[in-house]
Amino acid sequence: MLKYKLAEIMEDQQEIERPFFKDVEVLFSEFVEFYGGNVIDQLEENLTDRLNADYFFQKQITIAELKTFKKDIFSEAEDVPRFDELLRKWASNKMITQKQLRDYLARKKGLPQKCLNDLINIASRTSERAIHKANKQIEESKKTLNTPKASGIVFLINDGNYFFTTEGFLQITANLIARKFKESSFDVVIYITINQTTRKEGSELDYNFWIPIYTKVDENGETIVTDEFHQFVNDLGKRFQIDFLTSKTGYELKDHIKIENLTDAVEELKNHSFIPKDIIYKR
Repeated sequence: MLKYKLAEIMEDQQEIERPFFKDVEVLFSEFVEFYGGNVIDQLEENLTDRLNADYFFQKQITIAELKTFKKDIFSEAEDVPRFDELLRKWASNKMITQKQLRDYLARKKGLPQKCLNDLINIASRTSERAIHKANKQIEESKKTLNTPKASGIVFLINDGNYFFTTEGFLQITANLIARKFKESSFDVVIYITINQTTRKEGSELDYNFWIPIYTKVDENGETIVTDEFHQFVNDLGKRFQIDFLTSKTGYELKDHIKIENLTDAVEELKNHSFIPKDIIYKR
């Protein structure tokens, strides 16, 4: 079963400035050391002639790699030629009408499903490349640190990709794991948001996520990991959201919700929408 955690970070009061972390990778490395882990680059036994993972939790015998998604799909100048090519393909194959195209470009109205599938496939390949590289890095670090039976974690921090909703991002990740990473060097992918908060109707709180997706499950959908590793993953999330972020921001957590049932979790995520950083942070 997938384990979902939602954290409500702070009240939306106009006189309070929302915490913003300029470099979430530096922040997360600080958290790993706060927790008692090590940055592998700083270990004496690290080997610099290869591409290793980022972190080593020696007590838990776990190696972890961090990947950060910092920009939205097709949001940069270098993406323009690729998007133009897609537009030509859609038009020549009659996948979109001129009116639909004008509505999308001018008012960001929804695309026909066939066109949307093209964008999803491209965005999925970005996630696949990140997870594939993390898998290789964790595998290499197991050799470097002589820990062949170490557990593995891939941390995925979403810090600017708004193409997928949280629900959509998780579905893509779970699908990739099921199709391509069942036999991997890692045991869990953990989806995290820090600056990239969400809102839901009826609440004045900003929401952040810590969502583990385990890679190995049995025929009943139950995760195949030790109780100790499962508790470690949950404790990591608790310490990051409650202890570490509170110490960094000065704001106490308003609430902490743990959702065990997958159906309930998916329904909850459908109620959340990202607040773009250029709106809430004016940057």
